[in-house]
Amino acid sequence: MPVPSLRFSFRRIAALFVLALIGAAVWFFLIRDDDSGGGSVEPETNEEPERAAREPVSDDPVVRRMSVEEQIKQVLMFGFEGTAPSAPGVAELAESDVGAVVVRSENWTGADAGKKLVAALSSSDGIPPLIATSQEGGEFRALPDLPPEARALDIAREGEPNAVTEWANAASEALVGAGFHLNLFPVADVASLDSPLAGRAFSDDPDQVASLTEGALEGCEDAGLACAPLHFPGLGSASQDTAQGPATVVTDLATLNARDLVPFRAVSRDAPAMVISLGLYPDFDAVVPGALTEGVATGLLRAEVGFRGVAISDDLGSPAVTGTYPVPEAAIRALAAGIDLVQVGSPEDADGVAKAIKTAVEDGTLDPERLAQAAERVIELKREVGLIDN
Repeated sequence: MPVPSLRFSFRRIAALFVLALIGAAVWFFLIRDDDSGGGSVEPETNEEPERAAREPVSDDPVVRRMSVEEQIKQVLMFGFEGTAPSAPGVAELAESDVGAVVVRSENWTGADAGKKLVAALSSSDGIPPLIATSQEGGEFRALPDLPPEARALDIAREGEPNAVTEWANAASEALVGAGFHLNLFPVADVASLDSPLAGRAFSDDPDQVASLTEGALEGCEDAGLACAPLHFPGLGSASQDTAQGPATVVTDLATLNARDLVPFRAVSRDAPAMVISLGLYPDFDAVVPGALTEGVATGLLRAEVGFRGVAISDDLGSPAVTGTYPVPEAAIRALAAGIDLVQVGSPEDADGVAKAIKTAVEDGTLDPERLAQAAERVIELKREVGLIDN
């Protein structure tokens, strides 16, 4: 048997040595650099989180096409100045593409002029806004020449099972005929006659209020109007009206569950929207209004009660808020807490709100996913009322 030459063995050893050097070089420049985050792969690794922060992911095809600025517009509900389509405030708001516009008593001069006003507000080139108002009944109406003439308390005293449905239906049909999509109604608070909400509420009996609130929402639905019961989780025992200043609800969580939350639980699956209170609830936070508190606007409303519709803040320009927070800061806090549509009634208060929210998204104060979620809920409500095709 022939013996291999030493020359052949040395060549084989040299070849193996070269291959080992090549393998070491590959490891050093590729695998080692990938593990340490350096080298040519570093830009891709750092770029992806930044891209995700700039472009929030949404399952809704409409929201997914929106920029952050466009999403911000959808979560705003603004009031305005003026009574005629030609008023500067009306034209400006119509072109702003906000999510919702609230028509107040100072904007309404009558049904004929009001219909033209609403039509002008709806003439957006983008996604039309929800046109909203607060038409409760009696003296608690933003539009005094439209029904209902009876207050909630009056209709409850009639004791007729179908009376509240007919009452709400008549009001809703009139609003739809005038071009409205949303009514901040009915008051679902459990309130006695010495409450700041006396006259606006049905009763001080939780079960009766729950039954009447369900009947009122049935009347809204039959007319094709979205209605938003208020003021979750209950303002019946508040120390004062939130329109006057900070209002403490001296009610513990057990009492809220047994009394104030009963009507809201009853309609949580059917109500397309709810208005969240600006009262102070010590069991959650003694100094921050409910709509700005995550424990109320998310924990209680979503996790406990199971509500899936649009959460609307009460007017953030109210003294219950402005004594502590500038309105732009309150809007950011409300969105972060779980509010989907921030309501600001006065144009003066609305100044700078959108810019402040954009800054909050950019600096991480407001999670962009929370903003996208809020916009999704508003867009879905617009589908339900026919503003956007399915």
